[in-house]
Amino acid sequence: MKGLMKFLTLCLLVSIVAGCGAQATQAPEAAQAPEPADTAVPESSLTAAEEWAKANGLGPYQPAEEDWAAVEAAAKAEGSVVVYSNSSKIEKLIEPWGELYPDIKLAGGDTDDIAVKMQAEQEAGNVVGDVWFQSFGHVLYGEFMPNQWLWWYVPPGVTPFEVTPERPFVIQRRSVDVIGYNNEVHPEGCPLTNWWQLTEPELKGLFYMEDPIADSSTTAKITLIVQHADEMAAAYESFYGSEWTTDEAYGEDIPNAGYLFLRKLAQNEPGIQPGGDEVDAAFATLGMDPSVEPGYGWTGLSSYENTLEGELAMAPCYGLEPTLGILKAAYLGVANNAPHPNAAKLFIRYAISAEGFDPWNKMGAYPGVDGIEIAEGMPSRDDIVLWPSDDKFAYENMSQVRDFWAVSLLAP
Repeated sequence: MKGLMKFLTLCLLVSIVAGCGAQATQAPEAAQAPEPADTAVPESSLTAAEEWAKANGLGPYQPAEEDWAAVEAAAKAEGSVVVYSNSSKIEKLIEPWGELYPDIKLAGGDTDDIAVKMQAEQEAGNVVGDVWFQSFGHVLYGEFMPNQWLWWYVPPGVTPFEVTPERPFVIQRRSVDVIGYNNEVHPEGCPLTNWWQLTEPELKGLFYMEDPIADSSTTAKITLIVQHADEMAAAYESFYGSEWTTDEAYGEDIPNAGYLFLRKLAQNEPGIQPGGDEVDAAFATLGMDPSVEPGYGWTGLSSYENTLEGELAMAPCYGLEPTLGILKAAYLGVANNAPHPNAAKLFIRYAISAEGFDPWNKMGAYPGVDGIEIAEGMPSRDDIVLWPSDDKFAYENMSQVRDFWAVSLLAP
């Protein structure tokens, strides 16, 4: 009996020890440490173009303050800056720029088809031009900015007009296009008082302009007429004494008074010219026969400088309803992957300074930044009615307006 009790006691002890051993071996499983967190750095979400802009302090990555000594030193190492401009006046900057930055060559002149040229360079990956210096805002904001082919840069410390997060490119100048007349034939002043007179039979073939079909800048200009349809409607009623929808040319394919004007203007056979100089020559050449109406032209107010110098007979039709003309913007931007980004920054700062603006600071242009006085004789923007170009509207509506104009030329 005693032996049996010893045996049972021994079995119980073995069972207890085995149970404890099992718990000891299970405990570490219950207390297993969690797997280490993934500490790998995620790949950058920036595009290659954005990485380049960030590395060079352009676009949304430009600094609040600029170390201009460092920028100039880097620009000297780059050695030059290539500027694509559609104005021959840029050549007047080469000498003063060379005096200011003798170690940085300014290469640039009056360049044709800048947008086409810069797009081709971007698509080919062979960028030559550093700076965009022209108007064509409809292309800039419609194609170049969305494709990240061009970056904006606003030098710290300047106060630019009309720059917003949606429209961030700095404007070097606003140029004025007007309806002009021959002041030698009409010394008493412009006979026109209203744009709708240009559609009247007595002026058939006597309104001169560049071709809206071939020249996208002119297309953008006539698109403004469509955009300001309400003002064109008011001008129609002021001139004719009735609503624009009562006009005999009105039809279901004409959505507003701006389109009606374009239809009637096209049917009045305007004198289409290849360029601005030819427009001026058509109606404002000196010595034209005073017994024959020379007509009118859509031209730059800058042409009035030639009149003041005795080389032309163009004068603006001040007081014309609904507007004297339009304001075009000349933008500055840096090409993506520009080979000389620091020199490009220096050029933009220089171009919007009083010295850099000087070649354009004449009759016909307003500075794009605060602090620069306008040329003597240039009317204040508060004193005349002008329609500023709307590049977004132009880009979205140009094709439709161009097609409408082309159809109107063929309409009976």
